[in-house]
Amino acid sequence: SLPAFALAIEHGYGIELDVQLSKDGVPVVFHDASLKRMCGVDGNVWEYTLAELQQMKLAHSDAVIPTFAEVLALADGRVPLIVEYKLDVVQTTVCERSDALLRSYRGPYCIESFHPRALRWYRRHRPDVMRGQLSMAFYKDPAHKTSPSKLALAFLLTNIVTRPDFIAYHHRDASNLSRRLCRKLGALSVAWTIKSTEEYLRANDQF
Repeated sequence: SLPAFALAIEHGYGIELDVQLSKDGVPVVFHDASLKRMCGVDGNVWEYTLAELQQMKLAHSDAVIPTFAEVLALADGRVPLIVEYKLDVVQTTVCERSDALLRSYRGPYCIESFHPRALRWYRRHRPDVMRGQLSMAFYKDPAHKTSPSKLALAFLLTNIVTRPDFIAYHHRDASNLSRRLCRKLGALSVAWTIKSTEEYLRANDQF
């Protein structure tokens, strides 16, 4: 929410945020595909227009789903941004429309995504922007069905096409062979998401 981002900026914290498109093609900042957890509404973000989305309240507060343009205006270059692209709907329009806003943004930022198409788009159209491949050992998580595409992503096999500047891997899966190999070959290795001092100390030795 904008109040949460404002508080982070006030304290000088960098911000990670997720961008996806509304039904009418406006980049909005929202983590989940489904609106149920945060807004109590059935359906997915891309099934509602911006006007409809901004009638929904976030977690029983007065805050609403912000547009990416609103967040960029609020941040105004004061803290670094990590922009994660959501491609639950598999198309790169979200990259094109969000990048149109980022081109005039004057603060430090990088982009990342679980979906290789987003990284490929940036490699072809904005190679000057730092891009990161998000991944994890999907085959270890019962919430994810094992598939050839998930296995390829878990073992970073798409890197040969997308050439990410950094690998952002789930900290609990640090032992993944491909992640360790990429790190040894010099790829910048980042851990997500650390929630305790114990997790930080453990990951600090492996990332």
